[in-house]
Amino acid sequence: MPLYAYRCAVCDADFELLQSLHADASATRCPDCGGQVARLMSGFAPAVAAGSSASAPAAGGCGMPGGGCGSGMCGM
Repeated sequence: MPLYAYRCAVCDADFELLQSLHADASATRCPDCGGQVARLMSGFAPAVAAGSSASAPAAGGCGMPGGGCGSGMCGM
C-alpha cells in the first residue's frame, strides 16, 4: 500500500496516510479539523541495499549496472 502525503486546505496541517491505490483522494479528510485536503506530490527515495551506505554515487556514474549515467547507459 502506498504512503500518500496530504495538506489540509482549511488548517494547513500536513499528514500522511497509507491508502490503497484505488482510494478516492477527494473523499479523504483532515484528521485534525475534517477539512478538505489536497494530495501532495512527493519524490522517490533511492533504494539502498542492506549493508550498504546511502552516500553519493562513485565518480563513475549513478551506481546502475554497466556504469549507469557515467557510461551513457542511463537513458536520462
